[in-house]
Amino acid sequence: MAPVPVASSTALLVLNNQLGFRDNSVFGPDSSTPNYGANIAALLSAFRETSSKLSEGSRPLVIHVQYRPVWTDHPLHESKHGPFGQNAEEVRAIDFLEFAAPRKWTPEGFELVYSIDEVRRPKHKDAPALPDEIIMSTHGHNPFINSPLESILNKRGIKTLLVCGMQTDVSVSSVVRTAQNLALTGKFGGRGNMADASLGERWTDGASVFVEAKEDAPEGERGEDGLAVEMARIILIQDATRSFGKGGLDAETVQRVHVESLKEFAEVWNTSDVLAAFQ
Repeated sequence: MAPVPVASSTALLVLNNQLGFRDNSVFGPDSSTPNYGANIAALLSAFRETSSKLSEGSRPLVIHVQYRPVWTDHPLHESKHGPFGQNAEEVRAIDFLEFAAPRKWTPEGFELVYSIDEVRRPKHKDAPALPDEIIMSTHGHNPFINSPLESILNKRGIKTLLVCGMQTDVSVSSVVRTAQNLALTGKFGGRGNMADASLGERWTDGASVFVEAKEDAPEGERGEDGLAVEMARIILIQDATRSFGKGGLDAETVQRVHVESLKEFAEVWNTSDVLAAFQ
């Protein structure tokens, strides 16, 4: 497997790790991916440890997405509370799961953010211009819609996008499909597909995905560097995503079917592979 660059062009997108997903009355007791929490924690730890060794502007980025539904009867609405804490204590459904809490810079050092109230605090005047971790919210299941996500990927020069989080069949699927379409059309991470090319001829330098143009390709179907394709690399971390049982199907079946479908849009890796290749 090609390495995942430890560079400012790499981003980890962490979707919707919120306490309300522990509401068995809504989502049911059947969830996939038993090591989900440990894998999310391991990915965040690796990105944070790496960032601590690099200077500002050269660090990989972590983007935390918090789903903030507008529908008052939605189980993750800001008004919803329940026994969703680690020890069944009463908490807000919208707040972050313990193992996936974002990290925020403060003058005293980094601190973990668990509550939506902490997210809303004004940015400190001395905060880094290019933070290692960004927290953004979305009102719909697709984090690219009516949000700054596409703009963030472009402003930060992201070429390698790793995706994890919940739910595999909802937000994860939506974001992977949209990211691939945007990459293919050159909306982020490169010029995209400049001419028809063979899937089997794709290759990667670790950051981006390329296909070389045919030697006899007409003008306009090859870049100045002889490429037919130059697009962002998208990696779905399958054992750091989670589904719930639905429609009479158990959670692992829902998970496997949707991950298999997403192989049309992304490379599919395990957490251990990502950690080994993150160099």
